[in-house]
Amino acid sequence: MEIRLGQDIIGPGKQPLFLPDIDVYFKKDLNLAKDLISKLKDLGVKTIKGALIHDRGMVVAKDNLTEYFTENRGKVSEPYADIIERHVASLPQLRDVYSYAHSLGLDFVLSVYDFQGLQFARDLGACALKIPSSNIVHAPLIREAAASGLPLFIDTGRSRLAEIDRAVAWARAAGAKNLILQHSPPGPPAAPDQFHLRMMVALGQRYNCLCSLSDHYAGTDMMMLSVAMGAHVVEKGLCDDSASDDIDLAHALRISDVSTTLQRLDTAWRALGNETRELPADMPRPRDRMGLIASRDLEAGDIIGLDTVTFAFPTLGVEVERWDEVLGRRLLRKVATGTPISWGDIEGE
Repeated sequence: MEIRLGQDIIGPGKQPLFLPDIDVYFKKDLNLAKDLISKLKDLGVKTIKGALIHDRGMVVAKDNLTEYFTENRGKVSEPYADIIERHVASLPQLRDVYSYAHSLGLDFVLSVYDFQGLQFARDLGACALKIPSSNIVHAPLIREAAASGLPLFIDTGRSRLAEIDRAVAWARAAGAKNLILQHSPPGPPAAPDQFHLRMMVALGQRYNCLCSLSDHYAGTDMMMLSVAMGAHVVEKGLCDDSASDDIDLAHALRISDVSTTLQRLDTAWRALGNETRELPADMPRPRDRMGLIASRDLEAGDIIGLDTVTFAFPTLGVEVERWDEVLGRRLLRKVATGTPISWGDIEGE
C-alpha cells in the first residue's frame, strides 16, 4: 500500500516522512508561526503538521483540570479551558498561517476537532486529515473525515484496542481507503518501557494499513528506533527555541535541532539498506581470505590433509573454500614449508 501525501509518497520501501507539528504552540503569534514554517522550508521540509483549535467552546466545564509535565516546574495542573484560551487561534488567523505555507510550496496535514474545522481544512487544501487521540471516540467526526476522500491519520494514544477497532471500522465504513494509524506513547516523565514501540508495527499489521509514530519522547531516540522498525511517518511536535513551560513542550523538538534530526533520520533510513548484499561480479577477492600453505617440507606423493597443510592469507594458490576438492589428493612435486600450494602442485590438475 502506498499513499500520496502532497509531494511525497509513503509506504513500504519508501523513506519515512518526517512530519514536524507546529500545532498551536505559537500561541496566536502569527509571525512566529510563519517564521517556523519559513525555517522548515529552508531546511528542506516539504510537509508540515498543524492543528485547528479555533473554538473556545470545545471545553464546557471551565474547572475541568488536566495535568502535564514541564521541564522547569515538573507536573502542572490547570483548567483545560485556560490552556485552550492561550492557544486558540481564529480560523482567519489559521488561514493566514497555512496560506503562507502554501505560498512557500509546502503541504500540510491538519488535526481537526469539529466539523467546521474539517471543512476549513478541506477548503485550505490540506493533503491529509488527522483525528487526534481525544477524538478517537468521535464517531460523527471520524465518519465525516473518512468520507472526505483525503488520507486519514488516526492517533491511537490513550486508547484501548476495542476503541481502535471501533474507530477503524467507522472510518472504513465511511469510505476511508488511505488510512495511517499512529502509535502515540505517553509524554514525559514516562519511562522508555512505557513506549511499547512494537505496538506501532502491530497496528499496521492488524489493520492492514500504514503505521506512524506520534513521538512524545524528550529527545529523538524513539524517532530513530521507529524508522528502524518500519514507521512510514514520524511526527514530532515543533516549537521555537525560546518556548518553555507549557503543555506538550517538554517533548517538542526545538527548531534549531531540526537540521541534525533530519540528518539522523536520513542516516537511520539509509543504514537499513536491503535484505541482501549485492556485490559486483568483478569484485576482487578480499585480501584476508585464506589459501593453502605447506605446514612442513612436503615431498611428491605426500597427501593433502590437516597434517600437511595450514592456512594463511592472502590467497596465493588453492583457495581454502575448495578444501573438500583437494583433501586426500597427492602432491606431484616438492613444496617447501610456508609456501603456498598451487593447483599445479596437486595430482589431477
